Amino acid sequence: MAVMTLERDRVAQLWQEEGGGPTLDDVLSSAWEGLTAASATACPVCEGEMVPRWSAGAGVVGGRCRDCGSELS
Repeated sequence: MAVMTLERDRVAQLWQEEGGGPTLDDVLSSAWEGLTAASATACPVCEGEMVPRWSAGAGVVGGRCRDCGSELS
């Protein structure tokens, strides 16, 4: 299990609504869209390569980052 620690400024950037870039929802939704399309996508934690994790018969059920080990499920 990966623990996510962020610098104070980075946390503030995730919640900005005005012109500060993507929101936390944007980042996570983008990662899920890539994974459900069965392709590698950028890890929302370290921006490394996150690859889909498959289940028998259920298709993609999440993803795991090859660089930091973070998981989405």
